[in-house]
Amino acid sequence: MKPLQYFNVITLLLCLTFFVTLGVVTLMYAWNLDVSPRMRSEWPKVSAVTAVFGGMSLISFAAFWSQRRKLSWRWPAQGLLVIALVAGTLLLRSILS
Repeated sequence: MKPLQYFNVITLLLCLTFFVTLGVVTLMYAWNLDVSPRMRSEWPKVSAVTAVFGGMSLISFAAFWSQRRKLSWRWPAQGLLVIALVAGTLLLRSILS
């Protein structure tokens, strides 16, 4: 189980890092929306990407916590994490293209 724990914690930390960083960028955009028309046009993409990483952070935390505590719902949470990683990747590709 150790490799799975490492995968879960690495996934959690990466998603959380992106979420916090993009959260700060989202706040900066929100504060300065009227400064530039470009910021207003990019606002939906930035907030959508932040939301995707927020959701993936929550799901990866659930998978990490359930595996760590050996809870009864750990395998469904692990499956949900794999599905969320694939869906998040496809969603980010569609948002950013």
